[in-house]
Formats: sequence, structure tokens, C-alpha cells
Amino acid sequence: MMPVLIPEYLYVLMFLIITLIVQLLKRRGIFNDTHQPVFDRLVIELALPAIVFASLASTPAHPEWIMPILLLIGAVLVCLLSAWVICRLFLLPPATTGTVVLLSAFGSTYTFAAPLIGTVFGHQSAEMSFALVLDTFGIVIPFFTTGVLVAGYFGIKARGGNASAASVLKQFLATPIFIAFVLGLLFSLFLAGLNIPGFWIFTDVFSDFFTVIRNSVDLLVWIAIGLLIRPIRLRTFLPLLVLVTGLQMVLLPALAAAGAIAIGLPLMERQVLVILAAMPAGAVAAVLASRYGCDGPLASALVICTYLASLVTVPLILFIMGGF
Repeated sequence: MMPVLIPEYLYVLMFLIITLIVQLLKRRGIFNDTHQPVFDRLVIELALPAIVFASLASTPAHPEWIMPILLLIGAVLVCLLSAWVICRLFLLPPATTGTVVLLSAFGSTYTFAAPLIGTVFGHQSAEMSFALVLDTFGIVIPFFTTGVLVAGYFGIKARGGNASAASVLKQFLATPIFIAFVLGLLFSLFLAGLNIPGFWIFTDVFSDFFTVIRNSVDLLVWIAIGLLIRPIRLRTFLPLLVLVTGLQMVLLPALAAAGAIAIGLPLMERQVLVILAAMPAGAVAAVLASRYGCDGPLASALVICTYLASLVTVPLILFIMGGF
């Protein structure tokens, strides 16, 4: 059991160490608040569009995996809508609502789940291939479409602007993320399906590029999270932490497991689906929330606390699913 969990513990430890170092550097004046928007932009407008394009261009979807993809998307949307309804009931401000909605639905599947699944099942296994496809089409695409729209909508409302559907959509269509999404989708659909001789060379290039960008994103995101940390009132924070943890790390995997059993998914697909659904709140989602004007300090605190909580919840879910 312990060898399987070591990568998770090391990942969380590295994340905490880097955020602590960033805070220390900030206290010494090496970093300051003016650097925060720079790192937000580097993540959202440079690194993530490259990841979106590379992911779509190099990840083929098999027809037999459509049902688990749709199941995961449905579970994510249920958590997203549930968070929005609860925030509405408690009359939370737009910036807080946007952050809570994003972090309740989108977990750290890109940065957290892949190493864990690779350790549990093997990095070259069928489970790993399925996890990459499921993550790309079940989490990444909804996040970079619905998630960006949600962040943009609540960010505009927080600034007191006109948060009409037209203005939010116009802002979204002009983002590098959307452009990369369209180009990657077109590349995947029209070029990858033509079986052009030597096309594997381009696939290898995208894979290598994807690996380089992925490694840079981790560091950029962790620095951005470290810069976002601010003192926060426990009285208002704890209920939001319970809400996000309950939706993201309890309800989402429960919905995924129930749906997988209901439609009769094989054991392998069931296990991978639940592991992806059980990840802590997404660090990239926190940076996205900050970039679009939602509550960045709240987002960073929620991410750190859910990462710590995952040291207990993820092993428990792996044990329940028979991952060992």
C-alpha cells in the first residue's frame, strides 16, 4: 500500500514546499503583488493553450469510451450546478461564488491523477491510456469551455460589469484557450484521421512538447498559488471548505461510482473513473479563478486544504475500489 501512495505524498509535499518558498521570497521583497497577474497570464494565456492543443491533437478517443466520458461530464456538471445553487441560497458574492463553483467541480486530474494512476496501474498500461482519454474529454474540455465561461461570468459580475451571455461569450471566444481548443480539435479530427505516412513523427513531437509544457505548468501554477496566499477568516472559510470538499471529493466520486455500476462498466474503467473523480480541488482552476477576477486568495486556501485532505481521502477511495 505504501509504495503506491509515495508519489501522492511527495507531490503534495513538493507543492507545499514551493508555496512556502514563494511566501518567504515575497516577505523578502523578491516577489510582490504585482507579480501575481504575470504568473496568472503565463499559466492561462501561454501554457494552458499549448496543453489544450497538444492534448486534443495527440489523444484519440475510442467509441467504446464515450459512455464513461459522458458519465464523468454529467457528474462534473451536477457538482457545478449544486455548488451554484448552494451559493445562491446563502447569497454569496459573485467572486466567492465563482471560486467555489469552479473548485467544487474541477479537480487536479491533470497534475495529480496521472502520476497516481501510473503508479497504481503502470505508466504503459491500458488503464493509463484510458485515464488520459477520460481526463482529456471528460475533464479538460469541460474545464476549458464551461469552466472558463463560469469564471468569466462571475468575474465580470464581481467587477460590476455587464455579465450578459453575449459579453461573456465574446470574451471567451477571444481567449487563447478557445483558439487552441478549436485548432487542436480540428487537427485531431481531420489530420490525425487521414493516416498520412510519417504522421507518427508529428505525434511524437506533440508528445514531447506536451511533456515539456506539463512540467513547466506545475511550477508556474505552484508559484501562482503561493503568491495568492493571504490571511483568511476561518469563520467564513471553514463552511466553504466543507462545501467544496463535500462536492469535489465525496459527491463527485460517489456519482461516478454509482453511474459506472449502473451502466455496467468493466472494473478497470470503473476504478480509473472514480480515481479521476476523487482528486482534490484543481490548482489550475484556482489560477483561472484569479485571472478572471474571482476570489484568488480563497481559491489558494481551498486548494491547499483539499490537497492535505486528499492524503486521507484518496488512499481510502483506492482501498474501497480495490486499487491495491
